[in-house]
Amino acid sequence: MNTILVPTDLSADTDIALSVAVDLARTSQSTIRLVHSVVYPLPMPAYAEAAPITVNRTVEECQEIEQEAKAALDRLIANEKYKGVTILPTLLANGEGLVHNVTDRPADLIVMTSKGASGLEEWLIGSNAETIVRYAHCPVLIVKHPIAHFRPENIVCAIDIDERLKAVQHYPFQLGKRGLHQFLYVTTPTDSRVPEGVRDWVSEFASAKGITDFECTVRQARDVSDGIINYAEEVNADLIVLFTHGYKGLRHMFAGSVAEDVLNHANTPVLVMRIGR
Repeated sequence: MNTILVPTDLSADTDIALSVAVDLARTSQSTIRLVHSVVYPLPMPAYAEAAPITVNRTVEECQEIEQEAKAALDRLIANEKYKGVTILPTLLANGEGLVHNVTDRPADLIVMTSKGASGLEEWLIGSNAETIVRYAHCPVLIVKHPIAHFRPENIVCAIDIDERLKAVQHYPFQLGKRGLHQFLYVTTPTDSRVPEGVRDWVSEFASAKGITDFECTVRQARDVSDGIINYAEEVNADLIVLFTHGYKGLRHMFAGSVAEDVLNHANTPVLVMRIGR
C-alpha cells in the first residue's frame, strides 16, 4: 500500500479518520494525502448594476476561503501524534466537489469518517461516504468513532453467494493475525437457500482463498444489513468486511446496497471492497 487518501471537511471529526490512516501508514510506510475540496460562495447581486462589485467581492472571499482552508489543513497535519508519517495536504479548488475529487484520484485505500444518513435523507440524498463507496476504484474504510490504535483482530466478513468473490482480492492492509476467518451469511424471509448449502459454498470459497481455519455463521434477519450489524455487535467485532458491486443510477435505486446500509448505521468500522461485474 503506497497511498492512503483521507477526505476532510476540516471539521474536528477529521482526526477520527486521520488517526486510523496514520496507524496504517506507520505499518505499511505509506504516504497520506489529506484532501479538502473548497466550497465557494455563489455571487448573488441585489440588482444588475451591483454585478461588478459582487464579482470583485466574491474573488476576495474565495481567496480568503482558500487561505483559511490551507491554514486548517496545516494545523491538522501538525499534530504531534502524526509525527514521522508523511501527510501531504491537498487543497482542491476546481469546484468539482468532494466526491469526484476523491474518487478520481489514485489511491490504494480511502479512509474517512461518516455520521451516516437516515430516514428520508438516506433514501433521497445518502451520505458522502456511501457515494464515495459507490464510485471509488479502491477499498474504502469508514470509521465512526475515535480508535486509539487501529489493529483489527475480531473481523466479521459478510458474504453473499457470488462466484466473483472467489477471485483474488488484494486487501489494503493486514486483516488480523489469522486473516479472514469469521464468515457471516445473512438469510432473509425471501432467501430460499438452506444453511447446509451456504456452508458448502463458504467451504469452497475458503478453499479458493487458501483458508483452512475458519468459522461460518448463517444468521436469519429481517434484512441483510440489520443481520450484519447485529451480529457484529454481538461478537464485539472491531471490523466488518463487505463486498460491493458499486451499482449506480436506476439499478442502484431499485437494488440498493447492503454495504451502504451497513456503513450508514453500523458503529463498527467497515471496510468495503469492490468486486468485478
